[in-house]
Amino acid sequence: MIPYSSKEIESYVNGLEEPQRQLLLEMREAVLSADSKVKESMKWGSIAFHHHKNICGYRVAKKHITLLFMEGASLDDPFKILQGDGAKARTYKLGFGEMVNAEAIQNLVRQALDMGM
Repeated sequence: MIPYSSKEIESYVNGLEEPQRQLLLEMREAVLSADSKVKESMKWGSIAFHHHKNICGYRVAKKHITLLFMEGASLDDPFKILQGDGAKARTYKLGFGEMVNAEAIQNLVRQALDMGM
């Protein structure tokens, strides 16, 4: 597991119930392992990932976790994991028991970094 960047993030994760915690940790690992430039912090009451700009962040619900890509509409999605039709954002919504597509997440994060995020 990639170490937490702050006690605040560690407390947030430890405060989640299973299976929320496990799914969030799997998604977190995929995002942070995409590139060492990606950093995490607490924003909007949850974990957000950024470099020069915000790349993506979580929304934790009772039956799923959503990873929101701030500029998802500008990203190529060859794995077809993103949902939404807004002007900018796209989401990757994953229910408990579903497998995290780490390769797809890493691809999207790297594209966001290449765009200057």
